Amino acid sequence: MNEPSPHTKSISIEERIDILTHHWPRFFRWFVIATKAFLFHHGTIRAAALTYTSFLAVVPLLILLTTITLAMGMGSFFSDYLPILDHLLSLNLPLESIMPLLQNAEHISLQSLGLIGSLGLFVTFILAIGSLEINMNVVWENQLSRPVLKQIFAYIPLLLILASSFGAFAAVIGHTKAILLQIAINHTFISVHSVGAMIKIFWVIDFNIVVLLLIFFAMYLLPFRKGQVSYKRLLLPSLGASVAVWAATYIYLIALIILQTNLITRMSLFYGSLAFIPLVLLFAFGFWAIMLYGNCLVWTIYDWPHSAQKEWNWIGTKGGLQ
Repeated sequence: MNEPSPHTKSISIEERIDILTHHWPRFFRWFVIATKAFLFHHGTIRAAALTYTSFLAVVPLLILLTTITLAMGMGSFFSDYLPILDHLLSLNLPLESIMPLLQNAEHISLQSLGLIGSLGLFVTFILAIGSLEINMNVVWENQLSRPVLKQIFAYIPLLLILASSFGAFAAVIGHTKAILLQIAINHTFISVHSVGAMIKIFWVIDFNIVVLLLIFFAMYLLPFRKGQVSYKRLLLPSLGASVAVWAATYIYLIALIILQTNLITRMSLFYGSLAFIPLVLLFAFGFWAIMLYGNCLVWTIYDWPHSAQKEWNWIGTKGGLQ
């Protein structure tokens, strides 16, 4: 029997995609390669794991953040601004149940927790951020996280930046509101009623700036990259990917709000008052998936054109997305 001609040999899905996109502009090729990296490294499974980890660490992290901000004299902030966030995003959270938990967490001092309790909070924070680092390291071909001492020296500044960012945000909002109210009382060109709308706009702008900066710091500094890394060359890809992650997160959030508006009544039939939980979980999962994809995009741009020439050892036929 005659052997099949090489020209009649079936080609894999990845090879078809490469042939189709070979002459595309570089910008679009970046997203093709980043998608390959995201799928190859099981980005959705990693996002699910990060969702689980983040919900376990949310209360300890809250206590750490508020303790630091109180020590800085900035005061608490989550219990003050969660109702605003809930209203802006139409989350319909059961605030009557959540607010006492937040207010209690915001007034727990490290002194009342003791040495063991404080170390437990810090270890939980290290493990949570370490989990994110490990999942971001993989695309940079590094299966390991930083050594423990390096983790401590790397994560403590990140914790301080996180706490000071939210604390400064709350302090600026509170100070601005006090100034606007004083102006509204002493002058006629600003009404007290309009101060609330102005603060809401100011709150949204500042909140987005803080979130964007935190995403940028995670993209730029958190992955533990092998070999010599030019952070000057890494700056623009990290900044661009951070803006893309921020925009994609908002688009995803709008889609979830639309979903909630149309399905929340039906979901309440079998979830009851806990109907918000699936939507919150979906948001956390989507956010982490977008973050991991953004990290793949940073790697693609930084390592270009070598990233375009990488051979992926998919399970099954070599080069096949299956």
